[in-house]
Amino acid sequence: MSDTRLMESIARLVPPGSRVLDLGCGDGAMLAHLQATRACSGYGVEIDDAKVLACVRRGVNVLQLNLEDGLSTFGDNAFDVVLQIDTLQHLRNAETMLRETARVGRIGVVAFPNFAHWPNR
Repeated sequence: MSDTRLMESIARLVPPGSRVLDLGCGDGAMLAHLQATRACSGYGVEIDDAKVLACVRRGVNVLQLNLEDGLSTFGDNAFDVVLQIDTLQHLRNAETMLRETARVGRIGVVAFPNFAHWPNR
């Protein structure tokens, strides 16, 4: 995620000092931004090897997990905020992941692209 305006918009939804879980964190840019600007801590979850390496290079804590397997690694209310930015549309069972998001986090932020918007066609 490199769109600065989008990152700023999402950051405003995250209370300062929150413990954050970023599902499908990509290269870790969002979590790094939250650490730098909102004093947040937490973990990213990513499956792609190259993106996990990019997170490590950024200094972002990252776990290499397949989200299709759920979030059993994490306890109930383990995080203040769970982010699903451009992730949900890639999962086969979105309902399960939304339930898991509600279980492990107090706040869930879900965003996905508007595929019907004319520039995306």
